Amino acid sequence: MDKNNEQELINLVTKWTDHFKCRKDFRRWREKRIWQENYQQDTTKFLERVIPNLKHKKILDLGCGMGGLLIALRRKGFNVTGLDFNIDYCEITKLRGKRYNLDIEVINAKAEKIPIEDHSFDLIICKDVLEHVQSPKELLRESKRILKQNGQLLISVTNRFSYVDPHYHIRFIDWFPIKIGDFILRKASKKDISNFQDNQALSQMHYYTIKSFEKLVRKINFASYFNLTERKINNKHEWYFKTPFLKSMIINFYLSSWNYILTK
Repeated sequence: MDKNNEQELINLVTKWTDHFKCRKDFRRWREKRIWQENYQQDTTKFLERVIPNLKHKKILDLGCGMGGLLIALRRKGFNVTGLDFNIDYCEITKLRGKRYNLDIEVINAKAEKIPIEDHSFDLIICKDVLEHVQSPKELLRESKRILKQNGQLLISVTNRFSYVDPHYHIRFIDWFPIKIGDFILRKASKKDISNFQDNQALSQMHYYTIKSFEKLVRKINFASYFNLTERKINNKHEWYFKTPFLKSMIINFYLSSWNYILTK
C-alpha cells in the first residue's frame, strides 16, 4: 500500500481510538489496532478447529469492525465478505486489505437489516457485536435468513453476570441492577467520550444469561445450537472443572462471554 493510503488508515484508527488514552498501555494497544491483522492467530486457529472444511465455505464477518480478522482470514485464502455499520470501519478494512493487494468487499449496513439475498452464506462470524446492536432478535433473524440450509452462525454472547465487564473493565458492575450500573459507570469512567459518537451506556447494551440467550434462539427457530465455551470447559481435566458447583460458578459468574454455534 502506498504511503497516502497507509496514513489514511492510521488517521482513521486514531480517530476511533483517541478516547481510550486513559489506558496505561494506550500506545501499544493502538499500535495493535493499526496492525490488527497480525494478532488473529488464536482466533483463526479456533475457527479452523471448530468449523469443518472452512476453506470451502462462503463466510460473512458480520460486524467486522476494523477488519483485523477479515484480513487475516483473506491472507490465508478464505472466502470472506465483511459487513459493518460504521462507515469508517469499512474504509479501514478496505485500506487494511490494500496492504496485501487484496480487494476487500465490505458492506456498510446494519446487522438488523442486511442487504444480502436469502441463502447466501455457509458461515457467519459475529464476534463482539450482539451486545451493541439495537435489536439482537433482528440480527439473529437476518443471520438465519441469509444462511444456506445447514449453514452456521458462530456468535459471541456477553454474560449478564460476568465478574469483570468486558467493555468497561470494572469488577462486579454487571451484578448490579442496570440503572445503578449506569450511575456507577458515569462516576467511574475515565474515558474522554465527549466526541465519541459510538459510546453506549450499560443500559443500551444487550447482555444475557445462558438461559435467556437460548430462549431467544429458540424463538428464532434455529435447527440446533450449542455453547462451545461450556463444551470446552466440560473437556478440561482440572479438578475445579470436575466439581459441579465450581464449574457452574465459572461458567455463569466468571466468564465474560460465551461462544455459540447456531445451525439453520
